[in-house]
Amino acid sequence: MTMTSDEMDRTLYNLLLTLTIIGGTVVYAVDGDGDGIDDPADNCVTVANANQLDTDADGFGDTCDVDDDGDDVSDEQEASDGTDPLNQYSCNGCFDFDIDIDDETSALTDGLLVLRHLFGFNGTTLVDGTVTTSAARTGASSITSYLETHNGQLDIDGDSQIDALTDGLLLLRYLFGFEGATLIEDAVGVGAARTTAADITSYVRSRVNTGSNATKNNFSRVQNLVFTPSCASVNCHKGSSSQYGLDLSSGLAYLNLVNVPSGQVPTLNLVTRGNPNQSYLVQKIERNPPEVGQQMPLSGQPLNTDLQQLVRNWIAEGAKNN
Repeated sequence: MTMTSDEMDRTLYNLLLTLTIIGGTVVYAVDGDGDGIDDPADNCVTVANANQLDTDADGFGDTCDVDDDGDDVSDEQEASDGTDPLNQYSCNGCFDFDIDIDDETSALTDGLLVLRHLFGFNGTTLVDGTVTTSAARTGASSITSYLETHNGQLDIDGDSQIDALTDGLLLLRYLFGFEGATLIEDAVGVGAARTTAADITSYVRSRVNTGSNATKNNFSRVQNLVFTPSCASVNCHKGSSSQYGLDLSSGLAYLNLVNVPSGQVPTLNLVTRGNPNQSYLVQKIERNPPEVGQQMPLSGQPLNTDLQQLVRNWIAEGAKNN
C-alpha cells in the first residue's frame, strides 16, 4: 500500500520521537507523562512519577504497579485488609515467625516449633509443650502446613539450604537474645548470603511482629457464615427445641460447643481444640465417617467445601472465641 506524503511524515515523526541518543547523534525521545523521564527509561510511562520508586524492583513503578511490594496481594486488597502495601511481609497470610499466632514470638514456642520441624518432627512430637493456651494455630497439621508453605522463609542464612543446625539454631539463638559473634558462631552455612550477625538480625527482625499473621479462621466468621444461616433455626439448633440441647444461636454457640461432649457420641467432644478430626462437629458436617448419620445441616444442601474448611481451620487453630 502506497503511503501519502502526510502519512510518511507522520510515521517518520513518530519514529523519531521514540529514538534515544544513539552513536553520539542527538535525536528526540518522548516523555508522554511529562515527569522528566523519557519513556524508554520510565518505569511508568502513563502517569508522572519523577522519583521512579519501584518497591519490589519488578520494573513497574509503584504509581502503575497494582502490587507494589510483590507479595501477590494487590494494593487494593491490602487497603481493604488494613495491611501495608509496601511491606512484602505485611498481608493476610504472609509469613511471620509468630508460628502459633499468640501475638508473641518466643524461643520456647515459635523457635522450638521451627527447630523441631526442621529436624523432621510431626504430629504430637512437634507441638507437645510448644504451643501456648492463647495460641490460634495449635494443631500439628496446621503448623506443619504453614511452615511447609513458607519453607523458603526459613532459610535464615540465605545459603539455599533449610537446615536445623544452621537456620533453626540461628532463629532460636536470636529469640533467646543472642547478639554478635555468639549469634552466628558455627551456625552459618557454607556459601551463605547472610554471614554477619547484623545480616541475620535484620532478616529475622523483619519477619517478627509484622502484624500480618492474623487468621481469618475465627469464630465470628464461623458463627456468621455457618451457624446462624444454616444451623440456628427453630426445631434444629435454636432455643428450647434445640436438637440434643445444642443451641447454636449467636452468643450461645461457643460455650455449647468447645470441649463439650456430643449428645449423640459422648466419647467425642463437639469441638476439640486443635483437633478437627476428633471433633464431632466436623464429622457431622463432612459426614466422615458415614456412621455418624445424616450429614448436617439437615435442611438444604450440605455446607460447601469452603465453609467446611473454615470450620476445620478454626478448630485446628485452637478454636478460639475470636
